[in-house]
Amino acid sequence: MGGPTKSRVAFVGLGTMGLRMARRLVAAGHEVVACDLDPARAAALGTATASAPAAAVAGADVAITSLPSPEAVASVVRELGAAAPPGTTVIEMSTSPPSLMRELAGELEARGADFLDAPVSGGPIGAEAGTLAIMVGGRPEVFERRLPLLETLGKLVVCVGGHGAGQTVKLCNNLVVAAEMVAIAEACAVLEGEGVDPAIAYELFTSSTSDSLVMRRRFPIAGVRPEHPATKGYEPMFTLELLHKDLTLALELADEAGVEARVAARALEAYGEARRRGLGPLDYSAVYRVVREP
Repeated sequence: MGGPTKSRVAFVGLGTMGLRMARRLVAAGHEVVACDLDPARAAALGTATASAPAAAVAGADVAITSLPSPEAVASVVRELGAAAPPGTTVIEMSTSPPSLMRELAGELEARGADFLDAPVSGGPIGAEAGTLAIMVGGRPEVFERRLPLLETLGKLVVCVGGHGAGQTVKLCNNLVVAAEMVAIAEACAVLEGEGVDPAIAYELFTSSTSDSLVMRRRFPIAGVRPEHPATKGYEPMFTLELLHKDLTLALELADEAGVEARVAARALEAYGEARRRGLGPLDYSAVYRVVREP
């Protein structure tokens, strides 16, 4: 029997996450054509490049997008759909509104292409290691056909429902993440105010019921963990600006579902204040600065 089928993949968006995911596809033997608004970022992959999404998707089996905003997603996916050969699967791996995913899926399917929304969680570390959690929305038969490729990128790849369902799960995940980070920041502000050694508190937290991946990757007080963003001047693994965007989308989705997400709404206020103070380009754990110095 032969090995896994290799695909020609158009990869649009070679940012912090996209470049790492694209590298895993290349390492697995897929033929990847890179495309980014910044030609230098596309060239960093070391494969063929294209100057525009329409050129990248020519002859492709799969097109993957990893982009910073719903506006960019809508524009790029529509360009891909207009140029993609029949039978191409477009996989949208950014974080976007579920309603947009359903709209784009309808447009692409009318043109003979397939569509999956497949946002990810796990950050740059997970993208580098291929251990992302990937939550997928779309037709089951399309998911099954593209599962081997997605398993190159993630350790847990699950089809959670129809078009848009992947984004629903991702936005709910990021609602929890955003609110939890603010809660950790508040706890750390209390620790410092009371003069408790934060390193000792961190050791206890990570052995107690408050333990979490957010706690273990983003303790917001500098010097407690050398690998955490706070110790590196809040060097971003995932920017505060992007989390603010995701939380805004999550609250819009909650409103559509008739849910009054009060905790998330208060968390959004903290991230909004952080943006106003110019902290948007930093890691989202920099929200601690707002909590500590209101």
